[in-house]
Amino acid sequence: MNQEAGAGEWIYPVLREVWQQNGAARAALLEEVRGLSEAQLAFRSVPGKWSIGEILDHLCLAERSMTRTISKILQRAAGLGQIGDPGAMPEPAFRIDLAAYNEPTTAPESALPSPDRPLERLVAGLAESRERLVEVARRMDGRVVGNVTLQHVRLGELTFYQWLALAGAHDAKHLDQIRRIRAHPGFPHS
Repeated sequence: MNQEAGAGEWIYPVLREVWQQNGAARAALLEEVRGLSEAQLAFRSVPGKWSIGEILDHLCLAERSMTRTISKILQRAAGLGQIGDPGAMPEPAFRIDLAAYNEPTTAPESALPSPDRPLERLVAGLAESRERLVEVARRMDGRVVGNVTLQHVRLGELTFYQWLALAGAHDAKHLDQIRRIRAHPGFPHS
């Protein structure tokens, strides 16, 4: 599966746009961490802050949690008759408030990372979590999921499409963090 591209073409235009953004964010993230050494993965620019390795582990854990949330939305939408053909119901929002989302925050306990994992394992975890997310989203390609929402701790009620868009926004947010760590003067050269 090609996780950078969001697993190929999408029929539904909203899903196509969301997955283009998600795929671009994931590809940039993977490019940024490609070939990092164990010392680079473990480097902390500030004591108590996450290393790049921990950020990657967090992304995997968070994406798994998002997949569970999205599955719950789909179950609720099916029970409410809120899954239909395009044009049968209004298209729900899919954009999220990036300014609010990108404010610093603490991760929920379920997405707290483990230190000292090798890069290959971290990248494999990201591939697996993305594959599961894409599988769940694929079930709805060519269909519309109505305005059924679940609460996000920071952004409030989000639709199926907003939760999907959150995956790319989350990658992009932490990509910026990784770039700041790599730019630190003490970052190991290898």
